[in-house]
Amino acid sequence: MVSQRFSLTLVFLLAILITVANGNDNRKLLTSYKYSPPPPPVYSPPISPPPPPPPPPPQSHAAAYKRYSPPPPPSKYGRVYPPPPPGKSLWSFLNL
Repeated sequence: MVSQRFSLTLVFLLAILITVANGNDNRKLLTSYKYSPPPPPVYSPPISPPPPPPPPPPQSHAAAYKRYSPPPPPSKYGRVYPPPPPGKSLWSFLNL
């Protein structure tokens, strides 16, 4: 029983040893292999950008503020009220 177990262990160790040796050989082959240089890249000529759009025609802009006429000069009699509407007398306003 012991000899059978011992022989199985030896077989597994031999298999591991062979696997490691093959892996090491493959690594040596890969490092010593001479690759051919890659082909040069093929460049297409650059695409010229489209011409810029023409500028829009000039437009008259609305004024940013509204011009008002200046106020009338102050009266020498103080504040002047508009005349009362026709049809009503001055006494109707006083008889409130």
